[in-house]
Amino acid sequence: MRMKAFFFICSASLLLGIFAVPGNSQESPVLVPAAIRSIIKGSCSVAGCHQGKYPAAGLNFEAEVFLSSVLDVSSKEVEGLKIVDIREPEKSYLLAKIRGESGIVGKRMPLNRPPLTGDQIETIQKWVQGLKKTEIENGQPASWIQGKGPSLPLDTTAARPSARSNGFTRPAFWGTRLVNLPTTTTPGKGEFLFRVSHRFLPAISDGWDDLYGLDGPAFILLSFAYGISDNLTLIFGRTRLYQEWELSADWLFFEQGKKNSLPFSAVLHAGGSLVSQDEPSGADWSGRFRPSVMLSLSHQVNERLSILLVPAFASNTNFFEKPSEGTFGLGIGGRLMVLNDMSIIAEWIPALAGYKDAANSWGVGLEKKIGGHVFQVFITNSIGMTASQFLPGGDLRLADGDFRLGFNIFRTF
Repeated sequence: MRMKAFFFICSASLLLGIFAVPGNSQESPVLVPAAIRSIIKGSCSVAGCHQGKYPAAGLNFEAEVFLSSVLDVSSKEVEGLKIVDIREPEKSYLLAKIRGESGIVGKRMPLNRPPLTGDQIETIQKWVQGLKKTEIENGQPASWIQGKGPSLPLDTTAARPSARSNGFTRPAFWGTRLVNLPTTTTPGKGEFLFRVSHRFLPAISDGWDDLYGLDGPAFILLSFAYGISDNLTLIFGRTRLYQEWELSADWLFFEQGKKNSLPFSAVLHAGGSLVSQDEPSGADWSGRFRPSVMLSLSHQVNERLSILLVPAFASNTNFFEKPSEGTFGLGIGGRLMVLNDMSIIAEWIPALAGYKDAANSWGVGLEKKIGGHVFQVFITNSIGMTASQFLPGGDLRLADGDFRLGFNIFRTF
């Protein structure tokens, strides 16, 4: 009986300690007034800026990580300054960026949005100036306190998200497609990604009569992707070519530098497409369903250069004939950033086995990221946009001077 009583007292004491005592009794909460959170959420923590899986400059200003992104975090733009400096608040780089002072690198924040009003700047300035350090442990900030108001806990032992796990502030690729090849970029959890892909049918070599390919028919693909988690994405789309519907899933199972310091990222793409156009009279189709599987492997050499390798297989690529025949290809591509968020992109997809079109598929173009948008414009020899369409190759030969214009647009919400 005494043992049971002793066990009960110990258990109750343990539970009381867990629920009544904060995880770090030496830390005080950092208080973020509602006005500050409202400004940050409305002007900074928006799609394409300091939000999501790939925030601008690696700085995530979402509520749960805002403090650990700014408090005593060194600026990557100006050496010696901190985003929010606890000891010398007036030297905080955050204030310089929102004021648009002459010493900043790049443009005034918020980027591509209206500047903060005088009242908003004053609100942030007063909050920064009101922060004060209350305790130092081993030369590192242990806690900060700010007046009365709503609070958020700060875990100073947690990794600060000022840079991605591999040390780069930008992802290997901005778009989920290089031209046609799938990259290792995926939406974050809860994010929607809308994609428009467009291929003009006439070749540029058709000349002025067809406005170098622009004055003619085109094939368009519309697709929607949803991030079930940071690693799993569901994609649904349709292209006018063959009136083909596509359903697939992307699984990011390795991310460069995140697991065992692996030097590459890997995404598995698996799914299939369904041809819905009417079967031509007299045709002997092998079937309408076309499964495919692709493995994207990328290595980010530095902030500007990334390379991509994509072994891929699609079945029933020559669905116009019986028996069914598939295609195995090996895509090779890369991105080279030449200006701020302006890159040269290129890909080549040799068909190694199975059904093949007139020539191996290829594409070369430019990519530009603006906020939550990614724009790509390029020349290519292929009109296909689903895996089963572009893996067999293109219908135009570069040796004949034939290629066509195309573009991709990505928008994250």
